[in-house]
Amino acid sequence: MENPQITVAAIGPDSAALVTPAAMDAMRGARALVLRTERHGAAALLRGEGVPFETLDALYERCEDFDSLCATAAQTLIARAREAGTLCYAVPDPASDATVYALARALPQEMRLRAVGATTLAQSAAFAALCMGVDTENLRTVTALSAADLRVQADCPLAVTEIDNRRLASDVKLWLGDLYDDETTVYFLENAAEPLAQTRAILLCELDRQPRYDHRTAALIPAVSVYERERASYEDFAQVIARLRAPGGCPWDREQTHRSLRRYMIEEACEAAEAMDGDDPMKLADELGDVLLQVVLCSQIASEHRDFTDRDVTSLVTRKMISRHEHVFGTAKAQDADAVTSVWERAKRRERGEQTPLERALEVPKTLPALLRAQKVIARLTGARPDAGLPQEAEREARQALDALLCGGDGGKEAALGALLEACCKLAHALGLDAETALRSQTRAHLERLRAGETPPGAQSQPEEGR
Repeated sequence: MENPQITVAAIGPDSAALVTPAAMDAMRGARALVLRTERHGAAALLRGEGVPFETLDALYERCEDFDSLCATAAQTLIARAREAGTLCYAVPDPASDATVYALARALPQEMRLRAVGATTLAQSAAFAALCMGVDTENLRTVTALSAADLRVQADCPLAVTEIDNRRLASDVKLWLGDLYDDETTVYFLENAAEPLAQTRAILLCELDRQPRYDHRTAALIPAVSVYERERASYEDFAQVIARLRAPGGCPWDREQTHRSLRRYMIEEACEAAEAMDGDDPMKLADELGDVLLQVVLCSQIASEHRDFTDRDVTSLVTRKMISRHEHVFGTAKAQDADAVTSVWERAKRRERGEQTPLERALEVPKTLPALLRAQKVIARLTGARPDAGLPQEAEREARQALDALLCGGDGGKEAALGALLEACCKLAHALGLDAETALRSQTRAHLERLRAGETPPGAQSQPEEGR
């Protein structure tokens, strides 16, 4: 006996007029025919020709959720194919049908699967929009239910299909609002399945205010240039920077180099760090954008010299995040932050090879703020989890340095002050504190007290001038 075979036939959006001869031949020739749903114009066409069929409509009531529906549908189709030998499974659009995907993944090794194509709902929407003068080249297609799992792209036309209720339309509207303005013109197809489907131009904000929705409802959103939108994606931003660097772009941007941008990277990073201490989220977003500007501009300069591109930047950091989070993406276990630190350090040792503590300390950038650099050097020399005696050792060193600072001659005061600050950094490391943050917070609090008219702790009143 030959191995069972399943043919997946695309029967188009909903109209019997869009069912292709190839799909009809596949449905007529199979020993068993299963339609995903009877809610399709092909059902009446098959009855008219006397072609018997079954449907999966009953599964919608029996299954608790969509995932279990897909899994049950796949097993039902496989079992039915074994009984009949050849089975045809008819769905509107196999490319966007989750039951077809589940079937392909669950298919036994001895069973074959083939497909017969047809016009899709997205293509019908595109054809209708094309008649209204909308450029549909490089059309991207998503179903309304899957849209939330994807990032919006506004640089290519988009067809959103199967908007079958008002709540889903509202979800799609909010999703599109991540990049598109509320006043963007979109094209609404109430019944995109019909060969002569009518298209209405509406505003995006009206997408969830239409009179009716069903499984044949679709929307086509044209591409909108970043120069015509308020909001922008990372790709949009990279496009703008490339334009600034291109011939005819900005003279200042075109003459920048990695070296000339170094000071701006430091300044913008410091301003972003300052914003992190505040309570203004949009101020922080603005400062992070300035940091991103330096990253994208440096990446664009490197790409022009064939050194690397922004894809190298994102690829390297992505691989680093995956390899260093083995407790998330691999088999390592980490139940708390301390355990995560151990996993992270092991991953870094694998990447860099075995290094001595001194070799690791020498890699700490010299451009870091002094307190931050000192504490990072101490951490690499002593290890991420210092021994229990370190706080006492740091305290002893601090007292010795303080005595030397107060009692020593002028020639040794700077060295004594440096030793005192180093001991403070060592003590901060031993106690799990950040010396840089602590001093910054203290300075900010000091200035706030002065601004409020308070006398700083330990300060003495100064005599008025002339008394």
